[in-house]
Amino acid sequence: MPMESTLYLVFVGVSIAVIVIPGPSILLIVSNSLQFGAGSGVVTVAGTSAAMLIQLGVAVAGLTSLVTVVSQGLNAMRWLGIAYLVYLGIRRWRSSVPIGAFETVTGRRNRSAFLEGFLVSLTNPTTMLFFIAFFPQFMNDAAPPARQLLTMSVTFWALALCFDLSYAGLAARIGHALQDPRRALMRNRLSGAILVAAAAALALARV
Repeated sequence: MPMESTLYLVFVGVSIAVIVIPGPSILLIVSNSLQFGAGSGVVTVAGTSAAMLIQLGVAVAGLTSLVTVVSQGLNAMRWLGIAYLVYLGIRRWRSSVPIGAFETVTGRRNRSAFLEGFLVSLTNPTTMLFFIAFFPQFMNDAAPPARQLLTMSVTFWALALCFDLSYAGLAARIGHALQDPRRALMRNRLSGAILVAAAAALALARV
């Protein structure tokens, strides 16, 4: 077995505790699901999950020294992500999406949702640095390190995917409840406020 069973169960429990805390990616998923429905939320999850795969790949490759060398570049990337989230939040706050938008979301909107999810997740370097610091805490010296890292990566990614989809579904239900004309403006502004909150969360993150 790649990992000792008790250690693996502890890893799963700690991972869930980390994943369920809303960060920038989850807040973006909630915002898109709230305003455009579950379909847009799922596409956003696909974008964030794709970016996480890249971050996991870098972490598993053990590029700690490279991350240290380019830390200033990662910090600049983080501020680009913050600016992007603020831009999306302001645009969403001022949006006047028509009633019934859940049913009329276009392919272009879905492409935008995927790109938003991918960029927001990828421009949060603390995720990758977290993997580098987090995974070694659960490694067994008696087992092959590559298999353990692969097991933890797949597990963490699958757990994140499940919880992100749950957030998307819940937010979409709330969004449907806000579909009538009297509540449309509230939905738009709530969606925009969530994105600005995501920018604040990313700004407070430490690289």
